[in-house]
Amino acid sequence: MRNGLLISISLAAALTGVVTPSIAATFGTVVPIGGHASDIALDESRGLLYIANFTANRIEVMSIADRSIRTSMNVAAQPGAISISPDNQFLLVAHYGNFTTPNTSKNGLTLINLNDNTRQTFSTGDTPLGLAFLADGTALVVTSTSILQFDPVSGAINVITTFTALATQALPATLGTFPTQIILASLETTPDRTVVYGVADDGSSQAFFRFDLKTGRIFAAMFITSPKALPRLAVSADGAWTMVGQYKTDARLRFLNQFPNSVVSTNIGANAVDSKNGILYSQILTVNPQTSSNSSSISTLTPAASGPPVLFLLDADNLTVRDTLSMPENLTGRAVLNSAADVLYAVSDSGVMVMPVGRLNQFHRLATTQSDVMVSGNFCNRNIIVQNLTITDPGGGNTDFTIGGQPTGVSVSPSSGVTPATVQVRVDPNTFQNQNGTVAIPLTITSATAINVPPPVRLLINNRNPDQRGTVVNVSGTLTDILADPIRNRFYVVRQELNQVLVFDSGTYSQIATLRTGTTPTQMAITFDNQYLIVGHDNTQFAYVYDLDSLQAQTPIEFPSGHYPRQIAVSGKAILSLVRDITGDAPGAIDRVDFASRRATQLPSLGVYTNNVNPSGVLASAPNGGSILAAMPDGNVMLYDANADTFTISRKDYSTLSGGYAASSYGMYVVGPYLLNASLVTQATLETASGKALGFAFVDQTGMRTTTPASTSPGVIQRVNPALSLGIKPTRMVEAPLSPTTIATSQLMRSLAPLNDRTAVISLSISGIMVLPWGYDAAVAPPKIASVVNAADGLQPVAPGGLISVYGQQMSPVNMATKEIPLPTALGESCLTVNGVPVPMLFVSGTQINGQLPFRVDGNATMTLRTPGGISDNFNFTILPAAPSIFRSGTAGPETGLATVIRTDDNQLVTPTNPIHPTDSIVIYATGLGRTEPAVDDGLPAPSDPLGWAIIVPDVTLGGVPLNVSYAGLVPGEVGVYQINATVPLKVPQGLSIPLVVNQGGSSTTLNVRVVK
Repeated sequence: MRNGLLISISLAAALTGVVTPSIAATFGTVVPIGGHASDIALDESRGLLYIANFTANRIEVMSIADRSIRTSMNVAAQPGAISISPDNQFLLVAHYGNFTTPNTSKNGLTLINLNDNTRQTFSTGDTPLGLAFLADGTALVVTSTSILQFDPVSGAINVITTFTALATQALPATLGTFPTQIILASLETTPDRTVVYGVADDGSSQAFFRFDLKTGRIFAAMFITSPKALPRLAVSADGAWTMVGQYKTDARLRFLNQFPNSVVSTNIGANAVDSKNGILYSQILTVNPQTSSNSSSISTLTPAASGPPVLFLLDADNLTVRDTLSMPENLTGRAVLNSAADVLYAVSDSGVMVMPVGRLNQFHRLATTQSDVMVSGNFCNRNIIVQNLTITDPGGGNTDFTIGGQPTGVSVSPSSGVTPATVQVRVDPNTFQNQNGTVAIPLTITSATAINVPPPVRLLINNRNPDQRGTVVNVSGTLTDILADPIRNRFYVVRQELNQVLVFDSGTYSQIATLRTGTTPTQMAITFDNQYLIVGHDNTQFAYVYDLDSLQAQTPIEFPSGHYPRQIAVSGKAILSLVRDITGDAPGAIDRVDFASRRATQLPSLGVYTNNVNPSGVLASAPNGGSILAAMPDGNVMLYDANADTFTISRKDYSTLSGGYAASSYGMYVVGPYLLNASLVTQATLETASGKALGFAFVDQTGMRTTTPASTSPGVIQRVNPALSLGIKPTRMVEAPLSPTTIATSQLMRSLAPLNDRTAVISLSISGIMVLPWGYDAAVAPPKIASVVNAADGLQPVAPGGLISVYGQQMSPVNMATKEIPLPTALGESCLTVNGVPVPMLFVSGTQINGQLPFRVDGNATMTLRTPGGISDNFNFTILPAAPSIFRSGTAGPETGLATVIRTDDNQLVTPTNPIHPTDSIVIYATGLGRTEPAVDDGLPAPSDPLGWAIIVPDVTLGGVPLNVSYAGLVPGEVGVYQINATVPLKVPQGLSIPLVVNQGGSSTTLNVRVVK
């Protein structure tokens, strides 16, 4: 069996933050041993850790209480591997004695009785490479030619199996060689010691075996990986899988996942798994993704080139990075967790490192509440824009931080401080007024005391003009693919660095679900019956499958050994996958998927052509299932014909290809700027004056394409008529579409997705996703404002800081709501001003806009609305200092539209069946109570400390009897929502319809409630 890995550079967001300040805190305590450690064994019954000092010929005995070396046991030469028996009576030592002549062989075993310190030695003949005690008290010993079972009581050694001699390192070794570079083998067991995995090097290949004590069965195979896997094992508690270096494999040597961006390491690395909590602790050498352009290239960087030592905390299922911890030095061998899984011991450069992983919350760390900070300037607002960034310590501590990377026009206050802290990022849009797109600026976060390496926060600054179309929805991370559901109101986006598929509602453009994938998802496809989503990967040999009705994971598709399914395409006849193939003569191949059996097989040939393709190629399905287009960055294009069930066309008319690609149901195809006919002959070259071709999607017999001259420029979208080979009505977008130069696996990318209900077109973009109305290029009438009312009861008047609803016509080309905080002053290509002051907005549609009146406007006011259709006529209205109105948004069982008055006794709405009683405390939720003390900025949630008290205190009466008002002001955490806390006196009128009146500053609102004793 042969398996392998080519470098992927897709985990950028998690790994690019490897650079640390020159003086920084680290995690872990180093215990030097005055030699080179080769192995460790933990004896919790005695509170000791045994350390094999390979070069000093002794076993160091370390106290786990104070981490001191209490004593040493002198043993025979070169103690290479050690293991302690389940009853803690015996310590077994394997001596690596593979000396060249004239030196004599010193291979053997030493058995140390830890109860009485007696010792016995045994000869193995061949070189012992690794050993491990099993649950039955015997030990499994792997030599260069066999697997042995050793009984420490009788001293009997039985041969379980033999094999061709492995190519072992000879002694003496060259200078600078570490023990784990000499003994290229390791064994690891499950916690109950019933299953043992082993890996041993054989020069170019490696031997793998799994022994099950309960059945007595052993599975063995040879494999090849590139970069080569170090024998650093971590076995799951159930024995179902093991980590081998950067690779996760199951009991049958199927490669489930592998860590992206890994590089060759000859010595550095370690793994340990906490199965109960689903965490892997790993040191895996990686390369900064920005230093490589394609995952198909093998890195030969030296360990030093990968940056300072870091420990990754990974999700055990798909190797997603949870956190990255700085270490004082590299790990170079076995890592062992104690039984409580709260202390990690590992072989390191100096000897042993001790890491209290269960007490991470007691160490300083940094985290941010968001990955991106987005600032959107617009033609309504050229004032300085403020966004908040919250920096915390995950353990709740007070950790210092410093924020860097602030260009002209950007200020961060405070730029340094102690957690928890809310930092204000201030951006002057006028500094970026010539930037009519989005610029991404990394804000670095460093600390002198934090042990982790926080990734930079991306500051996104967008400036738009009235002619630019589209609404940006910020989605953080590395996005690699987008796909619209052909029958459901959804679309799907691959977020690669978190190993996720994000599910969005196409009506609200909000995320509604997250699907966990394997490592490094690349591209998606939907089965021809529209029932299942298939996700390909760059770092797992499985394609994941999800039921689109339940959004639940199904049985994945297994690919041939060494095949990584980067691309998936579905026709009416077959499901094909373009794979990265490290097993055959070609770097890439086309596999055929048997969906029923969930297995894929390599096609013997592609019709009359050899099955030898570029692994960075892409596949595109025709919507009618009639064909599949294959396009390669090296200029090759191919066509699979579903009727013929074979590849019928192969051409290479270009030296390179990049950008968008698509297949139609009408025998037309697009790759980059080239429009191809049914024979893949170039019919036309689309214009490039607007920039590089990026996205393309067919809609019936026409298409849409996006281009951009640069990532910081506004992109261009235009319709394409293939019959005329012309672009129609090029329209500037609010920002650039996402470029495939950021994608590891290919220079070709799918970034444009027309929705199935034809209400909008979704494009991957610099900031995440960009929503364009279906008629983005249609002539738009100027907006009209008909009325302004409060958003609580839909009536006038209105007051500063209150929530309002604005009604009219042509108010927005799309329907959109936002949860962004602070509330944006432009939403869905629309922006409102009152007396020239921007209005924070919650919701926009063609006939209604909801927002918050700015606090600093009152009296006679003029509102204007700007959209791509132009500027509305002025709408004049009056803003009173206070205009209380109670929300009618409550629900109680089948009843809806209830007033939001709450009885605190039962925390339920006041209704005829839940009436007010004398001495009740009630809370009234309203809007329009006007300005507060202290003042709160427009669009921001109200603070909880101090509370925002209404300056004009309202009077509340029930049946004409005054209520005691204990608080009237903003609701903490809400925008524009107020609450009034009041107490009902003992004597109030009773009845079915008693008026509850809120009067404030001459304005009042009334509702009738039931009052009983």
